[in-house]
Amino acid sequence: MIIGFMRHGKAEPKGEKPDEDRSLTSEGRRSVESIAGILPFKPSIVYSSPYKRALQTAEIIASIHGVGIRVSDKLKPGVFSMDSLREINPGDKALLVGHAPSIEMVVSSLVGGGNIKMKPSSVAIVEAESLDYSAAILVALLLPPGMSL
Repeated sequence: MIIGFMRHGKAEPKGEKPDEDRSLTSEGRRSVESIAGILPFKPSIVYSSPYKRALQTAEIIASIHGVGIRVSDKLKPGVFSMDSLREINPGDKALLVGHAPSIEMVVSSLVGGGNIKMKPSSVAIVEAESLDYSAAILVALLLPPGMSL
């Protein structure tokens, strides 16, 4: 199965409001729209953290691709893990929108280790045999146009 893991777009600075209420910046919105246009698959569904910046990211992707959104507390910062992923059980061509570093740690675990880093609006796409450690290969790491590693 193909699964996409997306870090939310660039958000307002920390400290100006509660973390869960931080919105995407205009730059963040533009980069999410750019990524939505170059995704190599149409998501079957978009799962999102309930935090505002992640939900806004998911709404942009879902709107462009004409798919639904499921909000899950299991994608909150510091909560998302391999166990959470199995509980969500996303299915083929799902896109999960979450936060660093937990989304990075899950992708790294799925592909057997390493330390995959994801910038805002980036998407890691894996092909997974199952939702177990080392059961996937990293197919692509997409960055918004103009952003470099």
